[in-house]
Amino acid sequence: MKKLLKQILLWLSTNPPKYKFVLCLWEDANSDSSWNELSTIEQMLPTVCMSVGFVINETKDSFILASDFTTDLKNGKYVIAEAGNTMVIPTKNVLKIVPIPLKIQAK
Repeated sequence: MKKLLKQILLWLSTNPPKYKFVLCLWEDANSDSSWNELSTIEQMLPTVCMSVGFVINETKDSFILASDFTTDLKNGKYVIAEAGNTMVIPTKNVLKIVPIPLKIQAK
């Protein structure tokens, strides 16, 4: 497994994913199903969420992140085959995108 990991890290160091890696801060609904004083409910705010992942697609309507990729060997070359842990966030809910630089070393 160490040999395979070294090969994949070497490949990634010269072929980084084409997708930007980011921290996305976004706004979501906040709810509580318990009984609360009205004065407490009046103070409730939306929740600010943080998600980290690769930007798969960004449109005027949605911002799509994937946190995980798989690697496969196809025709003697490594490829990113699939993505997992995906999230589609409405663009109107995105508050800020912070790029996270990736520097992959084969060591």
